[in-house]
Amino acid sequence: MYICRHQMRELRMRNDNSIGFVDPYIVFKAPQAVWTADHETEVCTNLMRFFVNQKEKQKILFPFNFE
Repeated sequence: MYICRHQMRELRMRNDNSIGFVDPYIVFKAPQAVWTADHETEVCTNLMRFFVNQKEKQKILFPFNFE
């Protein structure tokens, strides 16, 4: 996740707006142990909001830690 945040900062400093990032901490707000239908709906809504807000980007990256 550090590399992604570093890349986001570099792009912001260069004023390069061609790449968008989805923040997994915003998309998955609730703890994973409490997965309910309401939580699933909220995740879909948050993810769609990111995609709509970044529809003009050439690439949208979804950083995730697979440890």
